[in-house]
Amino acid sequence: MIDKAEVTEDRTPVPDRAEVFERELNVLALSGDGWLAILRALARRTGRTARLVGVHGGVLAATDDGTESMTPVAVAHVFVEDRVVEVTCDEGWRASALPVRVAQRRVGLLLLGEPDGAADDEPLLRAAVTAVAIEAIRRDAVATATAETAGRLIDELRYGALRNLGDVTRTAARFGLHLDRPHSAVVFAYSGPNQRTWTTALSWLEMPVRQEGELGLAVLSGNVEREISRIRIRLQGMVGDVPVLAAAGPTVSDPRGTARSFHDAETVLGLLRRRPGEVQLMFSSLGLAQLLFGVPPARLQAFVDQHLGPILEREEWVATLSAWLATNGSRAAVAELLHLHRNSVGYRIGQIRELLGANPLDPEVTLQLQAALTARELLLALREVP
Repeated sequence: MIDKAEVTEDRTPVPDRAEVFERELNVLALSGDGWLAILRALARRTGRTARLVGVHGGVLAATDDGTESMTPVAVAHVFVEDRVVEVTCDEGWRASALPVRVAQRRVGLLLLGEPDGAADDEPLLRAAVTAVAIEAIRRDAVATATAETAGRLIDELRYGALRNLGDVTRTAARFGLHLDRPHSAVVFAYSGPNQRTWTTALSWLEMPVRQEGELGLAVLSGNVEREISRIRIRLQGMVGDVPVLAAAGPTVSDPRGTARSFHDAETVLGLLRRRPGEVQLMFSSLGLAQLLFGVPPARLQAFVDQHLGPILEREEWVATLSAWLATNGSRAAVAELLHLHRNSVGYRIGQIRELLGANPLDPEVTLQLQAALTARELLLALREVP
């Protein structure tokens, strides 16, 4: 509990401890220390976990490793209440929650774990709300100030239109991006209804990002797979239920190769869109497809026509052949994958064998067909690249 305002012997009012605490947090916010510093100060004051949850339920910052989210409906309910209420996150973590606004814009919910009672936590949470809002305003201002430079940098790298290699390298270094070290182009994609939130979410990322409608384009270095996963989860938490997709191009160590990495990253995104249920795909995990990226599309098409031509007009036959090869010729497995009767699988495979004039399970034929199917998938993805 926070004590009420005290009075000294000369009857001079002593500031309420909540007011003093609020001033301390505001100083942190105005110093640009960020949300995490504010949450840590709140955690030190209470001995409890503090988190900031976005408007669509994802964790924006936390004093622990917790990632438990809330549903957008649960978040909206707290905003409607407009007071401190007790909430339970998806995995059972309980907290007191207070909404944070900047004018008419909703920033998120400030959470304080292990609630002793919403009323008891209200002075502490209200003391921290202003500081959290200040940081949101600061992030918006920084994002606006840097967006043009960041966007221009990404455009130069993406299209290979490098005005001057030294200038580009120095500009990138100001954003903490070292183009003379291994790095990869990455593309994030979101096709859901919360496009304004998507724009805000991209602008709050700590690296240069170029937004093109549903796409967010950036460059990452270090452990790219871990970083792209961390950022994707963060973006997902802000925009809501429609999956955020993330794709990475090949690793390069020279800004003159970054344009190719971007082109390949967008192609990888096209492959990812054709894989229902998957949300992240790395160029380094593509196997045979990595080699085919360097083959001209005309040669890929000729290879596909040569080995799959007789069945290309029947999409269901192509899908059956792909499933047949993936399951080593198991009728039961193919029937389950494609929701067919086993006899239907046998009929289709018989027709495919007759049309192709080869046994799909012959080892040499299998390699050729798998390569042709991969080449076909790559061609379809290439058609989606601007």
